[in-house]
Amino acid sequence: MSLFLRTARMYALLACIGSWGVGVRVACGTPNPCGPVLSSIEVIRCALAQSPEVRAEEQALAALRGRRSAAGTLLPSYPTLAVSLAQRTQRGANAATAQEHVRTLNWYVTLSQEIEVAGQRGVRLDVADAAVAAQVRRVAVAQQEVIAAALTAYYSLWSAQREQQLAVELSEVAGGLSNVASARAAQALLAPVESRVAQAEATRLTLLGVEARQRAATGQAVLATLLGLSATAPPSIDVQAVEPDPRVLPAPTDDLPALIARSLTLRGELAAAEMERTMLLQQVRLLRRTRVPNVTLSAFAQSDGFDELVLGGGLAMGVPLPAPLGPSRRGEISEAQARVVQSEAELDRVRRRVQQEVWQAAAAHHAQLEALALLTPAVVAQARMDLRALAQAVGARQLPLREALLSQRTLIELLQAHLNAQRGLLLSRVELLRATGLLAQSVPTSQGETP
Repeated sequence: MSLFLRTARMYALLACIGSWGVGVRVACGTPNPCGPVLSSIEVIRCALAQSPEVRAEEQALAALRGRRSAAGTLLPSYPTLAVSLAQRTQRGANAATAQEHVRTLNWYVTLSQEIEVAGQRGVRLDVADAAVAAQVRRVAVAQQEVIAAALTAYYSLWSAQREQQLAVELSEVAGGLSNVASARAAQALLAPVESRVAQAEATRLTLLGVEARQRAATGQAVLATLLGLSATAPPSIDVQAVEPDPRVLPAPTDDLPALIARSLTLRGELAAAEMERTMLLQQVRLLRRTRVPNVTLSAFAQSDGFDELVLGGGLAMGVPLPAPLGPSRRGEISEAQARVVQSEAELDRVRRRVQQEVWQAAAAHHAQLEALALLTPAVVAQARMDLRALAQAVGARQLPLREALLSQRTLIELLQAHLNAQRGLLLSRVELLRATGLLAQSVPTSQGETP
């Protein structure tokens, strides 16, 4: 078994024992590792633990750290050891005579080492450090995007299930009004067409419940996909939970310049783009340093001639030639400098996009706050009471059926507007916190920890 598999199994066992901190209940051997009923905090923890995007970025970070380790090598190449043997023969003065030739075995040993003399190793480490720093920011960006997507799916499902509950309630109210209208029509106290209009309105509200169930099913599928769950273990959320949870979505300030300034400091995309530019600048330095030829030091020992011991050393260095005769790196340096200018333009583009996102998200969040300020709990509660009183008013002949139907639709639209404003506030706050870079920092993934 490979070391990777053994390590993976060990962490899986520790996760089963320790339940991955607080909130995420890992059920070992079951298809749902995220808990039976999910709150917004548990959704975040489970989404981060199950996200392939986060895992991919973390592995890319591990790869860059490996590259950084390789860049710290002291020597640019292995030492070279060369060993040679030769037989030397000294012929006699007269080849025709029987004088014997004199032979001896000569050997040659040379040890050489290439050395960088222009500080290339330090610049390589600077390039690797900048790449690692940029990838650390990309990991944070991936975590923030996963959290935003998970919360958006969670609040969309929460809202759809609240709409489903409201649709059931409205269908019962409309059914009661329809029954009253049918009874009055049977007594010839009401035109049959008005009774059928009341029945049509009750049917319309029942169809709204069907649409709400379909949206809830879609939201459940989206959330299950983000959490890595299967259809056999769909996520279940607490519909009665009070949202937004201030631990997850703290109320941001209304100061737009302060929000923009904070986003320019905290957004991982900006930090990653800045570190990318730093890495490209270091690459330009490295290419310029590599134009300096390396020095090769050598030492040798040999037995030459007839039992002659020779010791010595040497120094070798390449001769730089201008382009196009030699590899002057001029073209590579020009390319790297162009990449630096390109990265500056990309940094400016990301900065403008961040400012636009914060501006739009702040405007949307402010609009939803204004809408909810109009739809106070007292207004919503009174609308619910008035809906239930309509059938009684029609039955007591205090209100004509046609006016009751118009009033019913108005009150229903008010209740639907309240739910839409709640959903809009939740989604706009998620987007605003994501745009300002505060979402990942404000969400606890375990006790005392933030992603």
